Amino acid sequence: MDDKSFLEKLGGYRKDRKTGVEGLTLAGLLMFGTGQAIRERFDNVFMDYRNESQVTADIRWNDRITYDGTWENNLFNFFTKVTPKLTEDLKKPFKLEGGVQRIDDTPVHKAVREGFVNMIIHADYLMDAGVLKVIKKSDAFEFTNPGILKLPLEEIHRGGNSKSRNPHMQTMLRLVGFGDNAGSGFPTILDVWKSEGWIKPELIEDTNLDQVTLVMKMEKESDDNSAEKSAKSAENSADLKNREGMALSERRQQILAIMEAGIEYSTEQVAEKIGLKGPRTRQLLNELVNKELLVCIGTTKRRRYIKV
Repeated sequence: MDDKSFLEKLGGYRKDRKTGVEGLTLAGLLMFGTGQAIRERFDNVFMDYRNESQVTADIRWNDRITYDGTWENNLFNFFTKVTPKLTEDLKKPFKLEGGVQRIDDTPVHKAVREGFVNMIIHADYLMDAGVLKVIKKSDAFEFTNPGILKLPLEEIHRGGNSKSRNPHMQTMLRLVGFGDNAGSGFPTILDVWKSEGWIKPELIEDTNLDQVTLVMKMEKESDDNSAEKSAKSAENSADLKNREGMALSERRQQILAIMEAGIEYSTEQVAEKIGLKGPRTRQLLNELVNKELLVCIGTTKRRRYIKV
């Protein structure tokens, strides 16, 4: 196809049938446009990759990709430049396909790429300010995007529902072999990390900065953590505070103490009871959801929390 037809198929170019106006969609511009055109339309969007795997007191990063005039800074170029750097140090077992060609792609490679894809397709590019930030550490990957979560955490963990903020970008990446439309991205990451025996990846929603960070640590679960999980599932929820008290901050314990099991609470209700502002209370509630001590239901605006 010519470029225009190709972009139309991807959802990067369209014609308004009512007005006759045609041109690049915002997704098409962000993914494939020139850096100057993108910055003129989205002067608030910033892309940044840093390798912090060998930082010292004098060295803040070992490698960095950002706006330096050496590359056309659209999302597709950012993805294709950064991905090989993210995965170059991951182990590649010696395995041949058909006895001839070596297979260099592993489930861990795919999970890291999935985290990168999720950052791109769930980012809110229309905010006043935001950074697409990718950090590589010696034992972890961090992906940060502007915008809050569009689904409750338990639904994201469960998978099966796809509600990306940028479906055209999702289609573009999926058609070249990255990402999935079935809402299986995050569960896939969880499964791969679990199979490696690493600690569970975290989705951290910061409502003060309006951003979400996915933290994927390549650290083995300790025996203490495994024992704690076994004990947690075996004991009755009535003495939950006693079991978890040492591991929880005073504020988190306070939240659990004022909530009755099985009752739905809004962020505002909890904030009023513990005397904190809404954004900080929401952050604490989501941390308790991550620890599987609360579950949340409903959309972001009508989210309710229930004590397990």
